Amino acid sequence: MTYFGLLKDLDLNSMTIKELRRIHLTKGLFHQVRRIPLSLNGSPNPVTSENSEPVYVPNAALTKEFYGYILDVYEDVIENSLIGFFYSYEEDILGLDAEEKRKVALRYYKEIVKSAIEDRFDILRNGKSPDGHTKISRAKKLELFGIRQEVLQERLTTENQIPLSYFLIGDATYFDDSLVYKIPILEEVLRFEASLKILLILNEEFQFEGDEYLTTHEKTRNFDDKTGPKKTKKKKTPLISDDEAIAFLIDTVFSKPSK
Repeated sequence: MTYFGLLKDLDLNSMTIKELRRIHLTKGLFHQVRRIPLSLNGSPNPVTSENSEPVYVPNAALTKEFYGYILDVYEDVIENSLIGFFYSYEEDILGLDAEEKRKVALRYYKEIVKSAIEDRFDILRNGKSPDGHTKISRAKKLELFGIRQEVLQERLTTENQIPLSYFLIGDATYFDDSLVYKIPILEEVLRFEASLKILLILNEEFQFEGDEYLTTHEKTRNFDDKTGPKKTKKKKTPLISDDEAIAFLIDTVFSKPSK
């Protein structure tokens, strides 16, 4: 099933938010759950209808397809946004032997993770050593990226539902280059995916860690072109211009790690 164009006969200009929400629920695009907020002092509130508030949760298949559609439409934006990083990286590894290249790549690898995840979360696991001693291990970096990607999928669908609405009515012309600068979550997603792409490229070459946790990334790129929108591929404008790419990505998003 494809969700693109599912509501193609819908006139968005004549719909209220309440009416649109009712249609989303009727079509199974969202479902309603009840959330009980914490009290100001952190103590649990009684589980009653009076203490709860409605929350609208998107269909998991919808969030994945919409996310994959965005990655497909703005594929060139992501590709062009890698210019600054690889320009600097190739300069750094010029003339180095294999071991030195790996060290440089690992420093970048860790710095990209730090920039993209921003210490929002981490995962620690208890285990046992062969001798029976307690062993603490941290989650793989790509595992954290996989979790972060799932969060971004839902945020892309729920934070600003205007793009989702145009996706559901099948209006591909809405998703032009300028939209990236108008919707913060969209720009955040594309920057995240550019970071992820760099990690995957570096990890493929140097095998820093297994990528078995990152199954979501591959699934989101399988948008069915047979049932999805027919669009003409064109060169997209990167998130930043060619002149700004090197300075911006090196100095901010992908700050060069210290030696």
